[in-house]
Amino acid sequence: MKDKLTIKAKTLYSNIKTRYDKKIFTFLICFVIATSLWFLNALNKQYTVNLSYPVKYTNLPKNKLLTNTPPAHFTLRVNAGGFSILRHKMSMAFTPIVINANQFSQFRVANIDSVSRVRVSTNNIENRIASQVSSELSIIDILPDSLIFEFDQLVERRVKVKPDVSLDLAKQHFLSGSISFEPDSVIILGPKSVLDTLQCIRTQKQHYEKVNQTLQRNVTLANIKNLTPATKRVVMNIPIEEFTEKQLDVPIFIHNSPDSIDVKLFPEKVKLTFLVGLSQFSEISAEDFDISVDYEEIKENKKLLDVKLLHYPSNLQAIKSSPLTVEYLIQNKN
Repeated sequence: MKDKLTIKAKTLYSNIKTRYDKKIFTFLICFVIATSLWFLNALNKQYTVNLSYPVKYTNLPKNKLLTNTPPAHFTLRVNAGGFSILRHKMSMAFTPIVINANQFSQFRVANIDSVSRVRVSTNNIENRIASQVSSELSIIDILPDSLIFEFDQLVERRVKVKPDVSLDLAKQHFLSGSISFEPDSVIILGPKSVLDTLQCIRTQKQHYEKVNQTLQRNVTLANIKNLTPATKRVVMNIPIEEFTEKQLDVPIFIHNSPDSIDVKLFPEKVKLTFLVGLSQFSEISAEDFDISVDYEEIKENKKLLDVKLLHYPSNLQAIKSSPLTVEYLIQNKN
């Protein structure tokens, strides 16, 4: 008895479910048909929308450089049927609108030094743009409303190469001369307005640690926007040498002393202590220095005269002198 009731219940549920599923299926078919008819009707109407088109610029002057960046896209406000707009919206990429820069010479608005400035209203070239997009689209407006091109004259100029170098030298080692390059200057092609103010071109930043000998490296020149050097690499020579201490007794000269006066200094010499490269140790002598006091200080009745080091070889390091002041005695010449 129980099994019969169970079978009847299952049969009743199955009949109800079948009738319910048929109603849902019928509703869904009607909904899809209605939606499709509405969609097709909507696509038959005219709409005004914005479409973004990529832009490609051609025939830029070969002897000039474009120094600004014109827009990479145009926003076209168009009127078209729904089907046409749908096709364009579903397109993965539009064919670029080609802008021929050679056609804009009549639109030049300024010439400042070597820079030519050209302004073109997109309304003036609307027909050219319209001819490159679908005939199904009616262009109402174009953004941006104008194009600006700034051209600078391309020139060549030779400029000096300068280092951008930091050194961590080993103990008692120093630069024994200036950093040099081969070649020491390069020809650069670039806009005249930039090259007119360019004093030099530097290397890309270099850093060397614990250096204890002369370095010779092939280095790359720094990149400068819109500039093209004839060569991008130069040979850099950094003279490094071990230094040692040397001492000299150097006589003191008296500047501005009148011929009728004899000035006696105490002491008459200064002891100089400095570091010099080993290769130049024997070449440095007292004659390479100019150490003096000024007679004007005597006229001011100073008791001690300041000793001044006016000239010394540029390849020395850590120069110290003693004493820093001297006494004096004035005598009239017979």
